[in-house]
Amino acid sequence: MSDEKMTVYVNGKEVRLHRGMKVKHALIACDQSLYDAAEAGRLAVHDAGGFNVGLEGSLRDGAKLYTGKPEE
Repeated sequence: MSDEKMTVYVNGKEVRLHRGMKVKHALIACDQSLYDAAEAGRLAVHDAGGFNVGLEGSLRDGAKLYTGKPEE
């Protein structure tokens, strides 16, 4: 059933995940190195509104995530 999966976007790349997955799962599905860098604090994750989101953050279908240097 299609309701079991959702589509999110990481830096513009489409990623299909099971519903209930978190930000960290989207990063891992897109590129393991993104997750590794975010986990180490070398990379920040923002939503489409520019707000920081944590690796344990919830996702919804169509969510857009962007990665970049953490603010100092």
